[in-house]
Amino acid sequence: MTLTIALSIVLALLFVATGAGKLFGAKASLEARDHFRMNPALWRTIGALEWAGAAGLVVGLVTWDWVAHAAAVGLGLLMVGATITRLRYDSKPTGVVVDLALLALLITLLFLDR
Repeated sequence: MTLTIALSIVLALLFVATGAGKLFGAKASLEARDHFRMNPALWRTIGALEWAGAAGLVVGLVTWDWVAHAAAVGLGLLMVGATITRLRYDSKPTGVVVDLALLALLITLLFLDR
């Protein structure tokens, strides 16, 4: 259970941070958005979804497990999309590895005993 709590909190913090960059227009985030030729409204929507997923991971720790499972699946789908986008626009390999590592952690979280 301790691993579930720790992993949920770490992932929630990571997604809050990346979502904040998208929502509040951090310079590096805007450069990434432009590199991926993404619509600004879609970029902010992704940031909001990252925040919603992070909230779901935390809420799932204190209330219903299904909320955390739904959040992990949703964030996992975002990571699949992020990986495809990075591969499509010939992004740096390190970004793809980070996206896949986050996806693996989300999958691990789904299968940890709650």
